Amino acid sequence: MNIIQRNFYRLIRNGLFGHQEIIEPMSAFKWSKLFQLAVMHEVVVPVWQGLQKSKNQFQLHLTQQQWELLEKSVKEYGEKAESEEDAFLRADHLTNPALNHQLQNILDDEHSDVSTRQLLLTIIHVARHILNEGVPVKQLVELGDILYQQHERIDFEMLQRWLKRLHFEQMAQLEGEMLVQMFGFDSSEIPFLQGKVNKKAAVVAQELTEFTNTRSRDFYFSQDSGDIFVHTSNGSAMLGHLRRSARYFRYIPSEIVTNFFRSFAHSLSHIEE
Repeated sequence: MNIIQRNFYRLIRNGLFGHQEIIEPMSAFKWSKLFQLAVMHEVVVPVWQGLQKSKNQFQLHLTQQQWELLEKSVKEYGEKAESEEDAFLRADHLTNPALNHQLQNILDDEHSDVSTRQLLLTIIHVARHILNEGVPVKQLVELGDILYQQHERIDFEMLQRWLKRLHFEQMAQLEGEMLVQMFGFDSSEIPFLQGKVNKKAAVVAQELTEFTNTRSRDFYFSQDSGDIFVHTSNGSAMLGHLRRSARYFRYIPSEIVTNFFRSFAHSLSHIEE
């Protein structure tokens, strides 16, 4: 992990999760790269909060223009967040029909705890992002924030039963490992982490901390007028989707298969009749 990535995660840990880590000195160019990461992964606000809590550190040097640009971005993301603040209990779904039926039964139970349902939906949201997009920095930040802020209100025994019903135990384990690797959580702070550290999960978590790939884009098949051949709009996106499906198959096989075929079916919808 290079210095930009290290400082990127330190700022999020300082801003949201109560850490007081020392920020390594960087050039103005590298700070610009860090801000690009923050915008790309939609974590401008946590990075800004980390800067505010670290601004008295001697080695933290940003230009006035950089402070102003980042503050402007924070205001823009703040306005966007206000319009989405009630979205966490939206009607989410899984692509596997049987599991989705179980999920909807859970969400329809008015007697279940709201914070616990919120945590379950966020775990599912992280998984869907991993399968379809790649690096889930924003989604993992949201997951960590719920655990950090609402830990005492969550019914983890009920959560564990729900994860078992949805066959999400291994995926939740992977997400917990990523919180440990990327955001400095202790395993004792994540009750749904079970047993010993899964070495394979730790390897995957480390891979996801590397920003060697940009966000994937949708792929679809199309057919030009008068052309008998069908071609794909983005071959690299399709190959990336295949690789992710293979990589995470062991964590949630029942959802992986239906998720891929749903994406494939969606891509076929662009072919002209």
